Amino acid sequence: MWRGFILTMVEMQVPADLALLPGHMVQLEEALREERDRRATPAAPGPPEPPVPDCFYEVSRTEAERLLERSAGSGNMVLRPGGHGQGVSVTTRQALSGAALVKHYKVTRVGQEYVIDVETPHRCSSLAEVVAYFVENSKGSLRPLAREYTPRLVMGR
Repeated sequence: MWRGFILTMVEMQVPADLALLPGHMVQLEEALREERDRRATPAAPGPPEPPVPDCFYEVSRTEAERLLERSAGSGNMVLRPGGHGQGVSVTTRQALSGAALVKHYKVTRVGQEYVIDVETPHRCSSLAEVVAYFVENSKGSLRPLAREYTPRLVMGR
């Protein structure tokens, strides 16, 4: 029966050489009809993806730290994929008393909002608002990393 089902879906017809009971053949024909209907119905488009700010980089936590270290002066904040499975993370690097202070913030997507995991969680409607939140709360000392720097430069490739 499973072989017949797989062949039916791959070939989009019930194979003639199957030795199955009549009830099983009816099940295959019904499954084939449902699959044809499913394929004929256009998929409903999901909600459009919100635009991603220029300071978003497809890098890991460690790579983000290296990127900010090597690009000092061009920006000290990046957005990156979240290591927590959903949303994004914000990595910042600031020089305080001659020492580098690197921090990572979790930003979780909840419905259509982004929630920044800080002492009092802050909600934003877009990633651009997340970036603006960090810039404003740091009184301008945090700046998004300029796009001219790429992870390739960090990786030494």
